[in-house]
Amino acid sequence: MSKAIFIEPLDVLLFRDAKPFTGGEDHLARSVFPPPPSTVYAAIRSHLLSQRFGRFEAFNDSTDVPPDLTEEIGSPARFGSLELRRLLVARKGEPVDSPQHATSVELLYPMPNDVAVVKGTEHYVLLKPADQFPVRTNLPPGLRPLWLAKDVHLEAATGWLTEKGMQRYLEDEAHSPDSFFAPGEVIAGDQVGKLIFTREERTGIARDRARRSVREGLLYSVEYLRLKPGVGFFVEIEGTKLLPDFGTLALGGDRRPAHYRPAQVSVLRLEKIKQRIEERRRFKLVLTTPALFSHGWRPKWIEERTLEGSRGNVRVKLVAVALGKPVGIGGFDLVKQHPKPVHRLVPAGSAYFFELLEGDAIAALEAFHEKSVSENLETFPETAKQGFGYSVIGAW
Repeated sequence: MSKAIFIEPLDVLLFRDAKPFTGGEDHLARSVFPPPPSTVYAAIRSHLLSQRFGRFEAFNDSTDVPPDLTEEIGSPARFGSLELRRLLVARKGEPVDSPQHATSVELLYPMPNDVAVVKGTEHYVLLKPADQFPVRTNLPPGLRPLWLAKDVHLEAATGWLTEKGMQRYLEDEAHSPDSFFAPGEVIAGDQVGKLIFTREERTGIARDRARRSVREGLLYSVEYLRLKPGVGFFVEIEGTKLLPDFGTLALGGDRRPAHYRPAQVSVLRLEKIKQRIEERRRFKLVLTTPALFSHGWRPKWIEERTLEGSRGNVRVKLVAVALGKPVGIGGFDLVKQHPKPVHRLVPAGSAYFFELLEGDAIAALEAFHEKSVSENLETFPETAKQGFGYSVIGAW
């Protein structure tokens, strides 16, 4: 059973990065935004356990757990049917009439890495794979550099795309010759702090409870996130019948409270995207959540020498990539009581440019659009089930 919910925090949030934070050695814990999908998946899984069973020690021992709950959340050693399909930052939209009392939300997408901004302006451009490039690079053989055929100074774009901005981006439909996006379709710079979230640093010191005094050398700071009113997370989940429609769950570090309720969102229109992919015989895949690949940045189904591969009913050739800095994803294993291994993932916003060798636009959409392309490792299983590697495709 599929459910769409909107999670809205009731307090500041803490989503620690993967860097060490050991007492007496490290003094600053920074937060990442948005959180890794595994954080939200674990929060929902724990919420189900708390609501339907509540005996955490018995769950760790896999004793007396109701069978229907085990079927959904699994056990400490394996995952159940619960699956996180989509995780996106969202903000409340206009109220809608819905029999489920669903909240209408607008999705916000991480800025794709093939978007750049003209230095000193708010004019955005899209970089495209260069057909001919007379400069030697250190790119792997067969990959083409991204290029803009204009004599302007560019900077990497950061921020978020609104739903209208993402629709325009995937359709490859420029607003004007000067700027690809229309006003209001990009949230960047100071607007992020005004419209989405701000960071708050709080300082503390460890205490010696026996002596009722502070512990020397254990001063620390923690960075929290304060989301703006009406801003939260849209989550689409499958494989659960037990999750209540409304509730309050503990989210992130310090188990801060967040309320959730049914959500309603608009869908991306595919007609023009499909038409342009069919005409041009090429498409790009954009990650909206981080993805784990067995070969670093390259999916295992892409052959290293030819950069060709098959997925579903299509065969493609990888011609260019726009990658962000790898993100470290780790965590803490509550059952084993030790940190999980840290893995380097391809970040959200990374774009892969493909030429379509076999198959059509419909087959490409079926293979990649709104699907997970993340892969599994022995030390990091079921990444797709936890929400990693969610992708959308567009024209280029």
